[in-house]
Amino acid sequence: MKPNLSSLSENEINSGKIWTLLRYSKRFEEDINWFSSKYRRSKSKRTKQENREKAISDLHIRYEEINRLNPFAGTALQWMFPMPIFINEDNCDTNNHPLSWGPYIYPKKGDKIDVLKEWNDYENAKDYLTLKTDWFSVNEGFKRNFMFQHRQLDSRPVNPITKNRSDSPIPHESDFFDDLDLTNLINEGPTLTEEGIAKVLYANDLKNNYRVLAVPRHLHTKKAIDDAMKPIINHLKAKLPKKASEPLGTIAQWSDFMDVKNIQHDQDIPSEMKAIHILIRQRHSKKTGFKMREARRSYEKEITKNVNSISSRIDAFYPIILI
Repeated sequence: MKPNLSSLSENEINSGKIWTLLRYSKRFEEDINWFSSKYRRSKSKRTKQENREKAISDLHIRYEEINRLNPFAGTALQWMFPMPIFINEDNCDTNNHPLSWGPYIYPKKGDKIDVLKEWNDYENAKDYLTLKTDWFSVNEGFKRNFMFQHRQLDSRPVNPITKNRSDSPIPHESDFFDDLDLTNLINEGPTLTEEGIAKVLYANDLKNNYRVLAVPRHLHTKKAIDDAMKPIINHLKAKLPKKASEPLGTIAQWSDFMDVKNIQHDQDIPSEMKAIHILIRQRHSKKTGFKMREARRSYEKEITKNVNSISSRIDAFYPIILI
């Protein structure tokens, strides 16, 4: 039996939950089936070259659309239907197809992990990621990429290799406004200078990854700083859960959901309710005086509620992340 998601570390648990939400999404499965058909055509030597190129173009366009809406799904597509992009130490693409979508393979001297060997092993094995691959069985390269995406939404986890948060949004004082002349930037019009383009990219980073707050510049004592931060902290904390894992489901909800899904899979049972009844029997049949009717009255409602809670999160996570 596979370990439960709740056994994962705080650094990894939400990434595992997110991948599981995607795995069970029917809408994502529909896109996967579409990709599978096109991908086979793009790889088949029996397909005419122009048809193979057309399939690659269609795949690239759809990948860009999905990745823009849901980067987690985009990362999954890279490893399920790979069109790798190899980058050398000079940050240059090396002999890649112009419509490649990833994953990015970026070997560097001195790295703790030989990503090129890791990729070659993955490709040669032909055991690509699928919707049947649970979090405990995923490729390490995919896991690192997926956890990177999560750090863009939650800056608390650390990079499993560097053990720091350098690749995620971190609190800092922004110098965006220090040399910004918005009037001049607007007057540049569509032909922005290099400096103007840099400012636009910086603005997008602030908009997408930060909540920009205004703090008076002239706070001359530590107490003044403390007093200014209190209302800001209260504002940021408002309506947020106490635990980072709560928006993606509690331990009890995930335990019931995964146990029910495992029963459905192992015993080929389409009916969710029948699987719930089997789960109740498995969990409580050894208790003294066990009666199925009484057990169902005691546990069925709560288990059903927990399963439905995770199911609603699955529906809300793809194609647009609403959690």
